[in-house]
Amino acid sequence: MSKLNLHLVLLGLLGYLLCSPIYAVELRYSPITLDQYLELVKQSNAYIYGASLDVQTAMANKEAQSLYQFAPSVSYARGAYQNQTPYSPYNTPQSSTYGLSFTIEGWGKRSAREKLAEAQTEASTVQLEKTRSFVQINALNTYIDTLRLALILKSHNNALSKLKPLAFAKTTDAERFLNKQKTATEKDLSFSALNLLNFSGDALQDLPYPKGNLDLPAQEYNVEELISRGQSQRMEILSLQSAIDVAEKNMTLTMQNRNVNVYPYVSQTRTPQYQYTNGVSYSIPASPSGSAQTLNSPGAAYAAQNQITAGITIPIPVTNYLQSADIVSAANQKLQYEMQLRDLKVQIRVQVLQAFMQYSFARDTLVNAQKAYEATMKNPNKNPVLAIMDARDKEGDLLDAKTNHVKALLNLWRQSGNYSAPVL
Repeated sequence: MSKLNLHLVLLGLLGYLLCSPIYAVELRYSPITLDQYLELVKQSNAYIYGASLDVQTAMANKEAQSLYQFAPSVSYARGAYQNQTPYSPYNTPQSSTYGLSFTIEGWGKRSAREKLAEAQTEASTVQLEKTRSFVQINALNTYIDTLRLALILKSHNNALSKLKPLAFAKTTDAERFLNKQKTATEKDLSFSALNLLNFSGDALQDLPYPKGNLDLPAQEYNVEELISRGQSQRMEILSLQSAIDVAEKNMTLTMQNRNVNVYPYVSQTRTPQYQYTNGVSYSIPASPSGSAQTLNSPGAAYAAQNQITAGITIPIPVTNYLQSADIVSAANQKLQYEMQLRDLKVQIRVQVLQAFMQYSFARDTLVNAQKAYEATMKNPNKNPVLAIMDARDKEGDLLDAKTNHVKALLNLWRQSGNYSAPVL
């Protein structure tokens, strides 16, 4: 095959791929409310589930750290065994020694360790809520964007249905324009609905089709109250406060860890009964009164013995008096978190002020868009086609204004520590 023909074939395949239907897989929609969707996200999102597992791990660790660390150990020894003996016969008993040793922790170690584990559990709980709020706000914004596209698609369909009763010649351009916009909106809607699946794990099989109308009334707020609430209730604040608490408990544990452990021990040695023969014999020569005799010494007989030994080992913590690196490190960790908390409160004030400015602008834009839409509906163009198109345009502007208003309000809520979901 020539290079020219090969290029033509490749171009033909590329053109087929580009011009072929985009949705080779049938996409089905299932209506779902915001509350239902957020509940599915809460139950099925992997990040939220992982954070909940961290809480369970912290709770299990708390139980473990609350226990006394006795560290008991037992020992057994038997002997002695000798390869050579100084003389024969020579024997020694084979005694059995049983030992028990354990640890008595330094003063305050266990309670400090337990309090640190409690603080870590609280920090894990705060992290769970922080993860949940982060995932929820992203899912919520995606839901709002998808709902906007659904409402715009509904607006296009309503406009097309109003054009049908009119003369075909007068509506051709308008219908062509609306159909083109409708096709683009349908593709955007499918794309945005697919994004909703990113937050719900495998809980949804069909594309979620949002329900609502974005009719959230304009709100009035005291910005200083919002700043005060944000500086006390923002998840970032709660997370840093829990980190400071953990660092403080860790510093206490570091100090208590300098208290020495003591190691008592007790042992028992059991020696069985045995006969000790020293091998001495005595010879008695013959005498007029009797014949010669040889007498053997029977040695000594030892009864069974039972010995008990007790003692204690106390380490001398010389290095604790020569360095303080562990204490300095723990104290500096807490200080770092405290400095971050101070700066975060300043940043929250700025963020709330900026969010309030954005919301004020979005609220004014919504009011103006609502007035423009109502004016168009009250005084429509005398040309019915233009009247329908004008109404559709103003409705589209109103939907954009509603979307921006809801998002700006949601951002203001989040910046001020309000993590509730709006009613759409």
